[in-house]
Amino acid sequence: MKQRRNGMVIRKAFCSFIKILWWKIKYGKRLETGIIQGFQRVQLEIDNEATVRLGAKLQNRGNLYIGCKEKGELVIGSHCFFNTNASITCMKRIVIGDYCKFGNNLVIVDHDHNFMGQNIEGTNETTDEFVCRQIVIGNGVWIGANCVILKGVTIGDHAVIAAGSVVRKNVPAGGVYCEKGEVKIAQCNAGSYDQCEDL
Repeated sequence: MKQRRNGMVIRKAFCSFIKILWWKIKYGKRLETGIIQGFQRVQLEIDNEATVRLGAKLQNRGNLYIGCKEKGELVIGSHCFFNTNASITCMKRIVIGDYCKFGNNLVIVDHDHNFMGQNIEGTNETTDEFVCRQIVIGNGVWIGANCVILKGVTIGDHAVIAAGSVVRKNVPAGGVYCEKGEVKIAQCNAGSYDQCEDL
């Protein structure tokens, strides 16, 4: 049993090495990585002016998407673990500290579509605009299953985010946060994304 487990660890480490080597060939200086163990079923996309830095000994259980768009900067610290079905999309800046753990079905996104953008003349479509703000997640943070981390949020060191939370406000270091997505947080006036009033 122990030999079988050791064989699986070696196989995962080898597959991670091959994957990282391919990424380095593909993305060059846009990607910096440490030693990564146990990366499996990972999709990585880095735009031409974006950068991604991955720390040492990162692990995931499967189906991890990492996308860094436009001039975005994404930093993930060392010794982090992502459970199944995690998605991180960066257009401005996302920083994740060391020793963080993330439950399954995670979404971290530092931008919103400007759903009240200007109409494109002669069409029923609106301009493809985004509102971006950086996300900072400290060291030793635990985030439960089915969580969404929205733009502009700072989560302090060793904070705990309860399963099912939609995090739209800062969380202090050592804090425990629980908020569900069905809470109505603002009323927006038609035609202007900037004229939203907090409830």
